[in-house]
Amino acid sequence: MMKDDKLNVQEPVEYDILVKIKKEDVHILNYLLEAEDNVMNIRSFEGEYLKVIATKDTVIDAIRLLENVRNLVDLEIVALKPNTGSAG
Repeated sequence: MMKDDKLNVQEPVEYDILVKIKKEDVHILNYLLEAEDNVMNIRSFEGEYLKVIATKDTVIDAIRLLENVRNLVDLEIVALKPNTGSAG
């Protein structure tokens, strides 16, 4: 019989942060985020939302940084979800 605590459930390694932002403002966000090395990576638009990826170790810092740049760039964090392993 298998013990419940031995289930092979894998914790996500990365998270997707979906950000509502105007496409013309993404370059400004890029410049602002380059100052914080290895916190997150800007990927591409998923429909109307910009996909930003962060590791499980940096996701809280990434969210805080995005919230802090809202006074310089009009953006809204709309979702946080585990990354499925896709780089797109």
